[in-house]
Amino acid sequence: METEKKLEAPAEQKDWENPANPEKPADHRDEEQLERQMREAQRRHDNLEENQDETKDNEQTKN
Repeated sequence: METEKKLEAPAEQKDWENPANPEKPADHRDEEQLERQMREAQRRHDNLEENQDETKDNEQTKN
């Protein structure tokens, strides 16, 4: 019984949206979305810090 040898497909080259600067989005909507995500992440981070501060204050007043 012989096993079939499968040929591996050649590695595909990645097509960049913006070959001049692949890290920068070609569409301004992508950039706006990234900015919104950054603001949302910062807001959540700030909320977590506020909650931690309140928890510490509450624990100190209980003791």
